[in-house]
Amino acid sequence: MKRTGFTLIEILVVMAILTIVSSFSFKTLPRFAGQLYLNGAAQTIAAELRALQSKALLQHETLNYDLSQLKLPAGISLANMPQISFAASGATPPGGSGTLILQSGLGSQKKIIVSSSGRVRFE
Repeated sequence: MKRTGFTLIEILVVMAILTIVSSFSFKTLPRFAGQLYLNGAAQTIAAELRALQSKALLQHETLNYDLSQLKLPAGISLANMPQISFAASGATPPGGSGTLILQSGLGSQKKIIVSSSGRVRFE
């Protein structure tokens, strides 16, 4: 009669392999989470800038983006504070364009670029 099942050695080898693989994934988890927060913050700010641009078009006036009201996730900060504004045409007035730089605590950066034509993008 043949017995089926796993030996103690086989179970220990599988457990050792799982331990090694999981230790690598736990080291990269904080970096991955930080990158997700950074991307989310950049997308939110870009959406707010586009909404402000639409509002400037609808109200036919120049509107400024208020960075002091900006709420960022924990561990994310602004590296610079440019004055971003949109004219009634949707473009930026002179001095109203610029680049917002977001930084995570792990050193990753995301740039939100507002061109003089009013285009909002991030990289």
